[in-house]
Amino acid sequence: MKDVAVEVVVAAARGGRVEMLLLRLPGNVWVTPGAAVGAGRRLEEAAAAALAEQAGVRGVALEQLYSFDTAAADGVRVAYLALTDAGRHALAPGAEVVEVRWFPADDLPPLGDEVAETLAYGRARLRAKAAYAPIALRLLPEAVTLGELQAAYEALLERRLDTRNFRRDVLAADIVEPVGRVRADGPGRPARLYRAAPGEFQVLARERRIARAARGTPTSGGAPS
Repeated sequence: MKDVAVEVVVAAARGGRVEMLLLRLPGNVWVTPGAAVGAGRRLEEAAAAALAEQAGVRGVALEQLYSFDTAAADGVRVAYLALTDAGRHALAPGAEVVEVRWFPADDLPPLGDEVAETLAYGRARLRAKAAYAPIALRLLPEAVTLGELQAAYEALLERRLDTRNFRRDVLAADIVEPVGRVRADGPGRPARLYRAAPGEFQVLARERRIARAARGTPTSGGAPS
């Protein structure tokens, strides 16, 4: 029987960049949260416990990402994906963890081959899902501007989107609703704040609209505000 371990790719979006959560172990080794799974324990339960005990991150939904063979021929590691707002959690290193830290996904520290493979797979899953579903809302604070939402999608998709088309299609898809407040971040007009609309986002018509926004023509102008 193969030995089984779980690991968790934790992703957020902040400042127009996708970020990943990593743990620093003694010896300056950076890893994802994870642990060996004892006999009779559910994989998702073990992944959630590792995330809470090693990083102080609780109350996030987990989605199974992939199962990898380990370097040892008799082992398998099952990866999960967790999407969250980076500012929501008070990070707390667990036992044998030196530091818990968010890193930009495009500027990670030196990693072992298995950790790098898992994070790359997680990034690819994020990019694929962003093309058909409004997952960026799960990576951001509860109240955001449309510019911040667009910046998150651009970070996920790794390309620019047309601002006018994006805003039109996001509003038409009914995936967000105004919160009744604005935010003034600079000398320009204050930006209206939005939050995720209630209900499930798996409605095909909505997915088609958000996909059309995500596949918008790249542009060199019209920076999000």
